[in-house]
Amino acid sequence: MRTVFHVTDGSVETHRRALLSVSNLLADSTVEDARVAVVANAAGVRMLTENPNADRVRALQSRGVRFVACRNSVERVGFAPGALLDGVEVAASGVGELARLQEEGYGYVKL
Repeated sequence: MRTVFHVTDGSVETHRRALLSVSNLLADSTVEDARVAVVANAAGVRMLTENPNADRVRALQSRGVRFVACRNSVERVGFAPGALLDGVEVAASGVGELARLQEEGYGYVKL
């Protein structure tokens, strides 16, 4: 099962709930071969920097979850180069990445 989670909100609590949803999907024994991506754009890119949930992001990365930040949003928020957590991918456009993943058969979950 391929799933992409879309995060646009900048609140730490929304990020915590989003990461919990990803963890719950991975823990579901009825889901075989889970391939999961999290795409963050707008204020959601804050989730992919050092913050209270950064260790959860790292733990999910170690389980194979891809985290992708929208370059447009990173620039708009004004993050310095290197502000994103290690291993976070950057897409030219978050919306473009979401469309591409859905075209590849990923189910879409908006958080």
